[in-house]
Amino acid sequence: MKLTKSEINNAIITTLTNVRKHSNADRLKLATVLGTQVIVDLNAKDGDLVIYFDSNLRLSHEYLYHNNLYSNKESNVDPTQRGYFGANGRVRAQRFRGEISNGYIAELSSLNRLFKDDHNFLIAEVDLKEGVEFTHIDDVEICSKYFAESSKGGIQCGTKRKKRKSRTSTDMFRKHWDTKQLMRETDRIVPGTLFVEEKIHGTSGRTAHALYHRKRRWYQLWKPRVTSFWKVVSGTRRVNGIKGHMKEERRDIHDKLAPHVHKGEELFYEIYGYSYDGKVVQSVGGHQFAYDCEKYVRRAWDNPNEVTPLLPYKVVLYRVTITTEDGYRIDLDREQVYRRAEELGLEKPYLLRKCQYHVPDGDTILEVYLDTIMGDADGKSALDAGTMREGIVVWFKDCTGNWTCLKHKSEEFLMLDSRNKDKGMGDVEDLL
Repeated sequence: MKLTKSEINNAIITTLTNVRKHSNADRLKLATVLGTQVIVDLNAKDGDLVIYFDSNLRLSHEYLYHNNLYSNKESNVDPTQRGYFGANGRVRAQRFRGEISNGYIAELSSLNRLFKDDHNFLIAEVDLKEGVEFTHIDDVEICSKYFAESSKGGIQCGTKRKKRKSRTSTDMFRKHWDTKQLMRETDRIVPGTLFVEEKIHGTSGRTAHALYHRKRRWYQLWKPRVTSFWKVVSGTRRVNGIKGHMKEERRDIHDKLAPHVHKGEELFYEIYGYSYDGKVVQSVGGHQFAYDCEKYVRRAWDNPNEVTPLLPYKVVLYRVTITTEDGYRIDLDREQVYRRAEELGLEKPYLLRKCQYHVPDGDTILEVYLDTIMGDADGKSALDAGTMREGIVVWFKDCTGNWTCLKHKSEEFLMLDSRNKDKGMGDVEDLL
């Protein structure tokens, strides 16, 4: 049996814990899976091995069809059976009788139904053990990341044209990794200092002072084969260059940072608040994540056409790396990132908690830390009491001694995001 998975959006094999009565339904139970609450049936019990699909995913047609999960009975293999998934197969975070259920739980045997005509296929515990993640089994799709309709065609980052091979290259302008889920990656946390910071819901940006190498054109025989030069460049999370979404604001941020970025240094930041045209950078389901920012305010007592010099957005610096000319790269530690933010006139991440994780006498007590840390994800933002908290980011040194981070989103935000997707609205960050 061949399992295929993506970088971060996968189904995962895990166990149920804290199975308990539903507060308002006799035929349902509640359970905890990977730190989040889900609805399960009456047969569920602690320790059950299950498949967990989180609310970022959509189930494939094959999986829905063979497991009779479509709400439209005619779309199921057994037209007398009805499920509760729509045609798009999206997994939701929603409330059942007043209790939140984030994601969908299924039995391992549900996979066998896709291969019931293949007598050679068997669910093997050695393959589907706890912690295994996948999107495909034997090239058959089980699930994939869900993209709302507005994310498929959405924001254009420049005119599409045939991409030509560039003559310039650099190893110093890199993308930030896709941050993985805290409760899926707890084995990566080793004893040491944990920095728990509030996750800001904005749009990402990068600026680096990079060494570029340019190859000469085939006819430029009088030039060196390769020339090198230093250049300050900026971009979004995935796109190199300033174009498309918030182009004017990103250009101003670039111009402010460019004179102060050291050679080999790369800055990773989040932009939040309002754009120059008065639109909020991020809103989900009608909730505006402007935090402590304000729109431009016209001064009627002076020049009615003049606006206040205060910017309608803020920039929080969350990561800084240094790359040498031979490609060796290191991350600044969290205290250094905070100091660098102050030097550059940027906001520093809001530190919710700093704690020392240790393992006394060889006994793992990470669960104690996680219960406390996950509680930090809920509630209101520390920046603005009127804004919900998106979640947290936990920074730490991994077993290799390198800095890395994991995220955990609040249940309130996941519910809001799920309702937003119900309306076909996607996240601008999926495009950038």
